[in-house]
Amino acid sequence: MDVVVQRMRIGVGLVAAVAVEAGAFGVGSAPAAVTAPIQLLVPQGTAFAVLGYDCGGIKEHAYATGFDTSLDPAAGYPTGDVFLTTTCSAGGRGGHTFTVSAWTSETWDLTGALLSYSKLSAAPSVDPSLVATDAPSGNEVYNQASATPTAWLQLAPTFTPRPRVTSVSATLGPATGGTSVTISGDAFTAATGVYFGTTPAASFTVNSDTSITAVSPTDTSGVSPDITDVTVLSDGGASFTSTNDQFTVYGRPSVSGVKPKRGPLSGGYYVTVTGTNFLGTTGVSDGDTSTAFQVIDNSTLRVYIVPGETAGDSTAISVTSAGGTSAATPADVFTYNPPAKVALSPLTGVPGTTVTAKGAYFFTGETVRVAYLTGLPAPAPAAVTICTTTTNANGAFTCTGKVPGTLRAGAVGPHVVKAIGARGDLASTTTFKRQ
Repeated sequence: MDVVVQRMRIGVGLVAAVAVEAGAFGVGSAPAAVTAPIQLLVPQGTAFAVLGYDCGGIKEHAYATGFDTSLDPAAGYPTGDVFLTTTCSAGGRGGHTFTVSAWTSETWDLTGALLSYSKLSAAPSVDPSLVATDAPSGNEVYNQASATPTAWLQLAPTFTPRPRVTSVSATLGPATGGTSVTISGDAFTAATGVYFGTTPAASFTVNSDTSITAVSPTDTSGVSPDITDVTVLSDGGASFTSTNDQFTVYGRPSVSGVKPKRGPLSGGYYVTVTGTNFLGTTGVSDGDTSTAFQVIDNSTLRVYIVPGETAGDSTAISVTSAGGTSAATPADVFTYNPPAKVALSPLTGVPGTTVTAKGAYFFTGETVRVAYLTGLPAPAPAAVTICTTTTNANGAFTCTGKVPGTLRAGAVGPHVVKAIGARGDLASTTTFKRQ
C-alpha cells in the first residue's frame, strides 16, 4: 500500500495527516514534515508610515493575491493587499473620534519578511477564500476569512527558502582578510556557505535565522579596491546580490617614489608621491605628523610637506588605507634642505660689473631671482635684478648678470645681494662691495 499524505486546513494553518502502510507504524518511508504556516503581515512601523497615525495600534485585514515570479522564477514571492486602519480620539468634550485607513499592495519573501509595499489609490478587488500554489516550488498562499481576515504562506514540505542579505556590518577591509562581518537578512538557518565574491569566507557562524558572523578571506585578485558581494548559500540557493551586500577589499598601499625628494626646511608645499593602491587612502603622515593629501588616482598622491625641525633631516612619507599602512622603504624618504643659500663672484667691482651667482638648497624647478639692493630712496628702485633662472633637480642654480650701472648702483660701499625663490625661499649673500 502506498504512503498517503493528506493536508487538511485546520484553524489558521495546514497540518499533515499521515497514513502509513496498513498494519504497522514505521514501515516504509516517512513523509517530509510540513512546516508551520507563516502569517503575512505589514509591520506596525510600516503601517504607521502609510497612515501617519497609530492610535493604540493599527488593525490590518490581509488578503493574499498570489505569487510574483519576476524576482525568482524558481520560487515565487507571495503578494497581497492589506487594508490598514486606526481610530483616534480628537479629545475634548463629546469624545469625538476619527478613523484613518488605507489600502496597500505588498510583496513578501519566503520567510514572511516584507520586501516592498505601495499605497493604493483605491480599494482593490480581493478574494477572501483565495488559495494559490506556486507551481515551481509547490508553496501555497491562502486567505482565512474571519472578522479580521488574514493571509498565510505555507511552504512545501521539501522547500528551503533562498537566503536574503539585507546588510553587512563592515563594508571594507584589507586584502589579507580577517575582517569580522555580521551579515543581516533572513533564511539563514539552513546556510551551508558564505562567499565574498567567488571566495569562501575564512569561517562563518550562523547566529540565528537573521544573522551570520563571517570572517573575510584573503583576496587574491590583485585588484584594489575590489568590490565583492557577500552571498549566503543554502539548499534554497544563493542569495541575490545587491548594493546592500557589498564588501570592498583594499590592497596595502606602497610608495615607490617622492618627487621632489628634497625641499626647504620651512615646509608649506606639496610633493608628488607615486606608488600603488592609493584609492581609499584615509591618512598620510610626514614622519610622525599627519598631513594633508589629495588622491589623484590609484598610483598618485599630492602630499603636503610640514615644516621640518633640523636642516638635513630625512622623513618617511607613509600612506594608510583600509588595506593597511605602506611599508617603510628608501623610496618614501623626503629630506629637508639646509636654509637656501647663494654665493656671488666676484664680491667687489664697479657699477655694471658682471657677476656669477650660484645657489643651493632651493626648491626643485622653481624660479629664482638674484637681486641687488641699491639702498636708494624712492622713487629709485630699492632692488635691481641681476639675473633670473630655474633651479635644477637638486634645487641648485647658476646664473650670470651685471650689478646695476652708475645711475642705480647706490652709494659706494657694501650692498646686499639676495636670491629670492618664487615659492618663498630667501637667501642672503655676503655683501657685494661697490667701488
